[in-house]
Amino acid sequence: MSRYFNVEAQPNVEHLIRSLSCKTDATILGRAFQGNSAVRKITDEDQKILLQYASILKDEPRARLLSEDELEALLVYGEQKVVYNFIKSEPNGVSEKRIEYLYKKAPTRNANHVKKLQLIYQGRCQICKWDPKNIYGESVCEAHHIHWLSRGGEDSLDNLALLCPNHHKAIHRLDAPFDYEEMMFLFTKHNEKILLNEHLQF
Repeated sequence: MSRYFNVEAQPNVEHLIRSLSCKTDATILGRAFQGNSAVRKITDEDQKILLQYASILKDEPRARLLSEDELEALLVYGEQKVVYNFIKSEPNGVSEKRIEYLYKKAPTRNANHVKKLQLIYQGRCQICKWDPKNIYGESVCEAHHIHWLSRGGEDSLDNLALLCPNHHKAIHRLDAPFDYEEMMFLFTKHNEKILLNEHLQF
């Protein structure tokens, strides 16, 4: 998750950046953050340094971010009015273009995709193979959009995975990306591979 801070009247951060473990040969700091060089891996110690520095900064209100997992859940239920009210309650950080997209996307979800997914896997989680239908007699696993609807993902069968509530919540809460080549969700300390796959072809 990204956060943005108001840095007006704050001290120059060049010394702070140069103290991190990701080094550069550039003599001018700005050159180190152009193109592909803009992405740098940092250590746990770097993270602590940045968190400590950020603790004194105020959030930038113009960049207030929507709660993506809440928004995705609302889009999944397809209730346009609820989506509208949620966005309206978050006045900052939502562009007009994205608002237009979210309003139009909410009602387009096809429930038949979910039914088909339930039939393919007989209600089992594609990651852990949990089988609630066999245990409880009910399908409680949920359809997850691999490329989130709130981020432009399509409501199509090949963008869906059937997950148990625990895996579904963890993926949303931790914003775990999906590795299409390895067919796995990437968490901070480990990966969770899709073990049941009868429909995903990338």
